[in-house]
Amino acid sequence: MATTASVTEAESTPPENPPSESSVPAYQQVSDLTRLGDLSRSGVFRKVWSQSTADRNLTLYGFRRFKTTHLVNLRFLEEEISDVDHRIYQAGLSLDDGTLDRKTDRLGLGCSHRDANVPAMQDSITDSLVLRLRNLLKDYDDALASFNKLMAMETFSLIDDEGQSRERNDLHPYEKYKTRLVRADLGSRTTHDPFRRGIQKALRRFQYWRTRGKFGIEEERGTVTRPSPGPKPVSYQNSAFLAGILSRMLASLMAAAFMVLPLIMVSYQTRQSDHLITISVWIIGFSLSLSATLRASNLTTTGVVAAYAAVLSVFVSKN
Repeated sequence: MATTASVTEAESTPPENPPSESSVPAYQQVSDLTRLGDLSRSGVFRKVWSQSTADRNLTLYGFRRFKTTHLVNLRFLEEEISDVDHRIYQAGLSLDDGTLDRKTDRLGLGCSHRDANVPAMQDSITDSLVLRLRNLLKDYDDALASFNKLMAMETFSLIDDEGQSRERNDLHPYEKYKTRLVRADLGSRTTHDPFRRGIQKALRRFQYWRTRGKFGIEEERGTVTRPSPGPKPVSYQNSAFLAGILSRMLASLMAAAFMVLPLIMVSYQTRQSDHLITISVWIIGFSLSLSATLRASNLTTTGVVAAYAAVLSVFVSKN
């Protein structure tokens, strides 16, 4: 009886040390993590749903491009590939027995630096090294091509969409002005239009100046964080659309000026030599302006200048 009582007392007494997390069943740990993930996901879903159903194109199709993060990833891959590349070159240089012909040394291997202690060939060039090189090059090439496409996409400033700008309480107003988002609904920029780019920058500065007064002095200095605002009217500026219209109008006015002004000057001149000098100066000025402002191919530039010269020459010949 004494033995039975002692056993019963030992079973009813709780252990001194509680069970560790490792003693908790795995399925219970996964369930707890899943429940926490669901709670965080539900909070993010509210924000994502409002952005995915917005009636403004900047909010609906505007995405962060993470430019700096992409560049950091590319630099990491570059450093890893550089290490493998160095090992391959050192292994290749170890094969040179001094008979390398300097005249046919296209890569300049004769001037390459040689390490003092180069591992043996079978220890340096292995199957694992080849597989690692292939994976690194694939990731590097894919990242470069993706980044090139990303940088060619149409961008806008975060401050253009005040609705999204208000949600980024972690950024200073000037950081919001400098932050660029990409438009997923627009095509890539195939040409470089300085007029459009300059007008777009001016519109962004104007939007920053206009919304700057809505921020307090403390927030402008970055000393406090702006609280989450209530439902207030937000400003919306599609700078890419406005810049496209204004740049086309400016280009049309410049083209008209290059066509009309020389014709007006020639109409008041009586000597043929004056006609030729006037037309030559305007053709040279047009070609220089076109080359300096538009990033077009040589063939396109030559064709446009030839067409412009032909129009002026026809008008002079008739007079």
